[in-house]
Amino acid sequence: MATTRGSATTAPVGTGEAPLSAHAERRRRAAAARERDIAAIQQPRGVQQGQGGTSVRWSMAAVLGRQISQMVCALVLARLLGPETYGVISAATVYVTFTTLLLDQGLAAALVQRPVLSRFAPGAVATANLLCGLALALITIGAAPAVADFFRAPDLTPLLQVLGVGLLIKALAITPRAINLRLMRFRLIGVADISGGVLGAIAGISAALAGAGIWSMAVQVIFTDLVIAVVLLARTHGTRPNHHLGELTEILPFSLRLFGSNALAFASRNLDNILVGRFLGVTALSLYSMAYRVLVIPVQMIGQTVNRVTFPMFSRLAGDQPRLGRNLIKVTELLAFATIPGMFAIAVASPQLIDIVLGHEWAATAPVLSILAVAGARETVFSVTQSLMRAKGVGKLVLRYEFLATGVQLTGIVIGLQFGLIGVALGFTIAGFLLSPVMLVIQRRLSSAPIRTLLGRMLRPTHASLWGVAGYLGIRLIGWNELVTLLVGGVVYVVLLGAVLLLVHRAALRRAIAAAVEIFVPGRSRTGAVPRRAAE
Repeated sequence: MATTRGSATTAPVGTGEAPLSAHAERRRRAAAARERDIAAIQQPRGVQQGQGGTSVRWSMAAVLGRQISQMVCALVLARLLGPETYGVISAATVYVTFTTLLLDQGLAAALVQRPVLSRFAPGAVATANLLCGLALALITIGAAPAVADFFRAPDLTPLLQVLGVGLLIKALAITPRAINLRLMRFRLIGVADISGGVLGAIAGISAALAGAGIWSMAVQVIFTDLVIAVVLLARTHGTRPNHHLGELTEILPFSLRLFGSNALAFASRNLDNILVGRFLGVTALSLYSMAYRVLVIPVQMIGQTVNRVTFPMFSRLAGDQPRLGRNLIKVTELLAFATIPGMFAIAVASPQLIDIVLGHEWAATAPVLSILAVAGARETVFSVTQSLMRAKGVGKLVLRYEFLATGVQLTGIVIGLQFGLIGVALGFTIAGFLLSPVMLVIQRRLSSAPIRTLLGRMLRPTHASLWGVAGYLGIRLIGWNELVTLLVGGVVYVVLLGAVLLLVHRAALRRAIAAAVEIFVPGRSRTGAVPRRAAE
């Protein structure tokens, strides 16, 4: 073999081919990688052995890294700013959540769901996202005064205008995220989310400590989105914007139905915040939204972690009802055991938690937190239903359900609004439980999983958690100070919970642990399927 000084490659003697320079070789390898990625995007392979465990672990790391960072930042800002000032941030958060929904129009989910994509579809979606981001930025700048008037918060106007411009940054990351989700590259998504969440929280807290006030939120949001966009764009091929917008016609019907359902879901989940801010004021909104953040903790940290994996996995198994049903049962049990005990503990310990973490100014949040923590447990366990419906491609069913959910929850919220913050929380929670039977029927229809089995997976951790609640309430009656009550009551809660699980529900506990090991440890299952004994 002949070698060339400074060259990254060699050429065989007598081949007549000149050796490539290091730069040329890197370009060749990069081009080959791009072509492989584009080919994989068009028709990805099925779920590989052991991939499910790796996917869940990286999804969990991503969600925990980002959501914990955001929660810590929110708590620090709330403690530093107080309920009145933090109310402006709460109102801005509702608006940012809404505009984030409008950015995508369901196109990203269509990129994940479709079995086969054309070469130009991702770039066309990226173009649509950027055009939508630009339009929303302009609309936000013009509509900010009206939104501020709606919430009776003048300081909200300039904050929304800056956040509106930041939507362009957020739009950059939508298509790369969808493509990496399609390819089940959860490690890259995890690195992006963790980096963005941690660095954004550091930037926001630093701004708050420097006296930036409500502008701390803008610093956090924009910095988070910028870091995520840079990481995803740097490592994702095949998503460069293009002018082939005709590619959208094939995926648009599914996307629009999904967008409609997402819009209705936003309405059903945020109407309480909007109405509280409008009729009870931004100070009341800050108290309510802080409790609402606890509701979404399990939905985002646990439900999102699992559903990031189950959506592409369910999409690949959509035509295999038995395996799909077994996977649904497994996921339901995992969500129940991972969510219900923790949320019931928060519900019973809310007075002590609020006093220690946020201070006496936030005491009115405690009863609202107790109610919404229970709602959060229910919503997390049933969050897999959305993943199932999207994977099956039943856009019309998704839309019909969201119409029903929006109507039921709006009724509960409006009735509860007459009784203040606690009434709103009760109305929202009761409406959610009224919708649960409908979700069970949908799960049965789409996966053939028996309703009785699904309910059984939820009721066992609920029963054990109620024993823990009783023990904690007994400690509260003693009258110790808040910190001692929290510590001793927490120990009693855990001991009673564990005792009931071991003595009464040992088989369910073993099954849940086995299912968790199967998902989190690579190589323990094939193609994400659940062993028959674990699901029956």
